[in-house]
Amino acid sequence: MSYILDALKKAERDRLREDPQELDDFASSSWDPYEQKPSSDTFKYLVLLVAVVALLVALVIYSESFKPQSQSASDAVQISSSNADINPVSKPPEQAEAPPISTPIIVQASTPIPLPELVISGHMFIAEGSASNRLFAGNRSFRHGDKIDSHWTLESIGLEGIEIRSGERLEALPYR
Repeated sequence: MSYILDALKKAERDRLREDPQELDDFASSSWDPYEQKPSSDTFKYLVLLVAVVALLVALVIYSESFKPQSQSASDAVQISSSNADINPVSKPPEQAEAPPISTPIIVQASTPIPLPELVISGHMFIAEGSASNRLFAGNRSFRHGDKIDSHWTLESIGLEGIEIRSGERLEALPYR
């Protein structure tokens, strides 16, 4: 009988060692400190699920932003077709009038903008269109696109001279 009780006690101890609750259970010879517990990927899957849902919501909102524009274009087509129905006299396509040709209006400035007074002290030309090209005038240094004064902008720095622009007017100024 004691043989059976000893076996039951030993089985109970072994069962408790599989689920250690006390420090002695960790320090026993059956505990393996290098045994890795299987990791759970639940958190990773949860984050992935939230990201996919957020992406779907953003996609729905983005696609909804284009719907009113397409509806307004179809409304404009309907309005133009309804205006054509109101006109009692419609011409066949062969006799339709050509749209009027608009001629550009040339506005001449009453006073032309004078060229800026530049005292060019030097220039640095590396290559055509290079961002390192410089123009030195007075105590200032200019690059492509810099404003020379309130009207003129430096358009390009070349080997023989510079080009400046004021509105539609483009002027080439030699260095000498």
